[in-house]
Parts: sequence; structure tokens; C-alpha cells
Amino acid sequence: MHQKNLSEIMSKNEPQDYVEAYLCEAAKGNKEFTEHQLAYMLFDFWVAGQETTANTIIFSLLYFLNNPTVQTKIYEELDTVIGSDRRITLSDKTSLIYINAFINEVQRSVNLLPINLMHRTLNDVNVGGFFIKENSTITPMLSAILYDAKIFPEPQKFKPERFINANGELQKIDELIPFSVGKRQCLGESLARMELFLIISNFFNQFKLAPIDENNVPSLEKIPGLTVQPMNFNCKIIKRF
Repeated sequence: MHQKNLSEIMSKNEPQDYVEAYLCEAAKGNKEFTEHQLAYMLFDFWVAGQETTANTIIFSLLYFLNNPTVQTKIYEELDTVIGSDRRITLSDKTSLIYINAFINEVQRSVNLLPINLMHRTLNDVNVGGFFIKENSTITPMLSAILYDAKIFPEPQKFKPERFINANGELQKIDELIPFSVGKRQCLGESLARMELFLIISNFFNQFKLAPIDENNVPSLEKIPGLTVQPMNFNCKIIKRF
């Protein structure tokens, strides 16, 4: 189908999406732009955009269940700022300070890609006094930053308050980099942040969570992998309104 539409795509001033841009480059005769490569790229997009966000949301439920004080503060903010079962939108984002801090702390604590993706140096380079040869494999260790006690005191503790300043405002900490940094950082960061806020805030506004057994709260243990995953768990979901 895309072969039939290629002439139409090429006639546009600018490609409308990633696939169109890819097909335009392929039409120029670049042998690296194969259909096989396109299929792999689209699969990467799907996995990167689905699994990471889904796992972060599930972990948010687990950290919520394991921190009763956090539960109280989230519901107090929702009842004060929202006060009904109406749908929360992006226009509410700046008003829900604690929810935003909670999401930040979930992302820091989960450390979803602890080793991150590998990169390669194209030339010899000196970084911070260290010499790195051309064609060296570089792996960013995000966990070294997200769990650095100098930046995040008591890093093993779940404390959304670390992202709220003395004036009660959301505090930006540059070292919070769950999406990595630089030109090769996650290209879906803005979409992921929007999804996390809308899904998590609306879920907690509509429902209460409780463990099946008060004496056996679901584990925060992580299943290691390229992206860490939560253990399977059960809980009660109770409608608030």
C-alpha cells in the first residue's frame, strides 16, 4: 500500500510523520532504508512507548499502596483542588503539585532503565579528564544519578516532598533524568509525561486502592531486564464517588 502512495508522499513539501520521512529517504536510493529496517524501527517505537509508560503506571500503584502517608496527601490535594469526579485535564497540571511530585519520585525510585541504551563514540574524546577511544561502547548509568545521595538525600526512601520547595511549589531538579539527556534522549518524553499525569491523576481521583491483606502489602521488588518490571500483585480498587 505504501508503494502505491509513495508518489503522493513525495509530492508534499514536508513529510507528515516518521513513516513518510523514512519512505522519502528510501526513495532517494539510500540502501540502509529498507522495509525490513522500517518494520524494526516501528516495533521499537511501539515497545518504547507502551511498555515503559505501562510499567511506570503499575509501579505508581505499588508505591501508593506501600506509603499510607502519601495516599493521604494525594487525596487531600485532589479533594481540595478538584473536589469532584470530573475529568482532570492538562490545565489542572500546575495546580496538582503533590501529584506531580509523586510522579517524579515514582520515576526516580523505579529507575525504569537502570543501564539505559548503549551508544558509540565516533571519535577520540576527553570527558571530565577521562580519555575515551573512538568506537568505544558507552552505557549511561542513570541509576548512579537517580540514587546519588548528594543529589537525592536518603535515595532509598520514597519521598515526593523532595520535589516540593519551601514555598510549596514544584521544584525542578535537573538531575531527575528518567528519559536520559542530550540529543539521544527519549523522543517520546513530552508524550509520556502527559500520559503519566492524566492517567495517574484521574485514576486516583476516581478510585481508592487497598491491599487484599493489610498485613501483606504487595512487594516493591523489581524484575530485572532492559526495563525493570513489577511483580504481579492483587489489590482492592474502590470507587471514590
